Amino acid sequence: MNASAESPISGNGVLPEGASILSRKVARSGHISYEGRPYFISKALAGRYIRLVVLDGRLIVDASIPLHKEYTLS
Repeated sequence: MNASAESPISGNGVLPEGASILSRKVARSGHISYEGRPYFISKALAGRYIRLVVLDGRLIVDASIPLHKEYTLS
């Protein structure tokens, strides 16, 4: 797996020329399908829609989840 921390979106929120934006719903298994091929994303995103950016032969997953956790401190 080749994951990159680089964002395909520039600082002003504009996608590079030739980029395509799609959305997919993540299955319970944590997978999505793109062009007939399965990709594992994360079970934590199951049931949610995520954004995909297709650019220069790369499929870039863009997703966020709201997270609130609370712990009792003793």
